[in-house]
Amino acid sequence: MAYLSLFTVLRPGPGPSSVHTAGPWLAARRFVHELAASGQLPAVARLAVELYGGTACVGRESGADGAIVAGLESVDRARCDAATFSRTLTAASARRTVRLDGRHAVVFDPADDIGFRVDRALANDGSAMRFAAFGADGAPVADRLYVTLGDDVIVSPGEAPAGRSAPRVPYDYEASADALIGACRAAGGRKLAFVALANEGSIASPGEVRARLLATRDAMLASIDRGLLRTGTLPGGRTRSAAAQFPDDDRSTAAQRCRAWALAAAEENAAGSGVVAAPSNGAAGIVASLLRHALASSTLASDDDAIEFLATAGATGALLRRAGLRQVGCQGEVGVAAAMAAAGCAAVMGATPAQALHAAELALEPHRGLSCDPAGGRVESPCIERNGLAAARACAAAAAAVRVPEPHVALDAVTRSMLEAARSLAGRYKQASLGGVALSVPDC
Repeated sequence: MAYLSLFTVLRPGPGPSSVHTAGPWLAARRFVHELAASGQLPAVARLAVELYGGTACVGRESGADGAIVAGLESVDRARCDAATFSRTLTAASARRTVRLDGRHAVVFDPADDIGFRVDRALANDGSAMRFAAFGADGAPVADRLYVTLGDDVIVSPGEAPAGRSAPRVPYDYEASADALIGACRAAGGRKLAFVALANEGSIASPGEVRARLLATRDAMLASIDRGLLRTGTLPGGRTRSAAAQFPDDDRSTAAQRCRAWALAAAEENAAGSGVVAAPSNGAAGIVASLLRHALASSTLASDDDAIEFLATAGATGALLRRAGLRQVGCQGEVGVAAAMAAAGCAAVMGATPAQALHAAELALEPHRGLSCDPAGGRVESPCIERNGLAAARACAAAAAAVRVPEPHVALDAVTRSMLEAARSLAGRYKQASLGGVALSVPDC
């Protein structure tokens, strides 16, 4: 797979799901853009939407209907949360219209015109969405089917996920840890963050890259701060626990603090608040917690430290996604997040590229074979606990890696092992809602 930007795995936006919340918003926005680009938008008088697969099963719980309306109306996702989606949905339901691209009103009643088709499956659909537009005479204007693959990737049937043009970057490398270390040597023995920022600087201006990374930092830290202040229950009925579990004495360990910070951000995600998907919404607490740890561990922490952390974490996550750790169960979500967090934390601690990727390996390996099997299909249990445990593990991995002067990096071998494990996992254990405890009735 071609080079991936840092911002493919660091994406601010509302929770709770990269597939079932972000996916519908992206599909709706793309549909409107395609109508506008083809000149068909003025001819549309009515819309209908159908959801299939996992999004049909848990779309209501994930706010898919509100996300669809927000996407159709071109509401900025980065400024949204569950409350914004709810208000947008309520307003459209009261009017029984939606304003395509925020300007062209068409007949659309979300209650009647969004169908959650749990009774129908499409071949190899995963989570799919069909959008149909009709003219004033009822004649079809456009009909599109989209499949969401996570990481903000939406494809139509027959369209390759890598269909987007690959950017030309100064330090290109194959999708392997050895190749990335080689790119660092080619850059004069620089660190991972230097290579990552140099590559990003060929896609956008260095100032824009820096501003986006600092905004990402702010969004991550804000999600933790909010989560530590809030109590009560989450939409699925789970009681928030981050505030109660945060250690308030000087004897607490770094791992304990990282665990509580990760719980706080993960609970904010489950509530539909603004977080940073890293690499997915369900794993949003892990990188955020290690970032807080890295910055809190130094009295001289600066913007440059945050940028080095996030550039290293983003490069590690993009590398693992390129290597195939996408749609492989929770090992590719919480596992990759742990690797990202450990690499970023190690970098701020002064790690060499080999040490940073060794930290990623140590944090990733324990998640081999981990399935995606949340209770009720909600991104709550065991997702939130997994965030806390992975953050603690990543903290330990970073500390261990920097003590090894010249580590043997086996990250590529661990990745291949995870891909092999993913092939043996049934498809219903690679995404929420289609199997396991998601379909079981708990004993009361």
